[in-house]
Amino acid sequence: MGFAVSQLTVENLSNIQTDCEYQLTLVMNQLQMLSTHEAAITAQQMAYSQSYIEQSKDEEGTISDEMIEWVNSSAFNAQFEKKLQEIQVKEQLLDIQKQQIETKQKMATTQIEGWEKNRDSYIEDIFKYGN
Repeated sequence: MGFAVSQLTVENLSNIQTDCEYQLTLVMNQLQMLSTHEAAITAQQMAYSQSYIEQSKDEEGTISDEMIEWVNSSAFNAQFEKKLQEIQVKEQLLDIQKQQIETKQKMATTQIEGWEKNRDSYIEDIFKYGN
């Protein structure tokens, strides 16, 4: 009976580990998607700035210092900064979720090791008793 309980517990904990690995994969995919989205926003911000500067050139093709300051200002970049901050908040939440899953996975690994030792000890006791 002790062997069966140990074996079933190890199997259940192995299933928990597998589930944790799947959840980690999902979280990592979401983090990667957010990173890609963040890069796209930054690229859009740069393109928008360059386009605005190109439209603001005078007949000689020069750009005023005020225009460069405006493109680099907080007011000009506010919409992009807001989107980037939203992404950073989502990334932080996913990092917390990732840490929780990793902790659960480590706990399952530790429990598996304990139950495997218990099972091995039980098997050793059976064979010692029979000899």
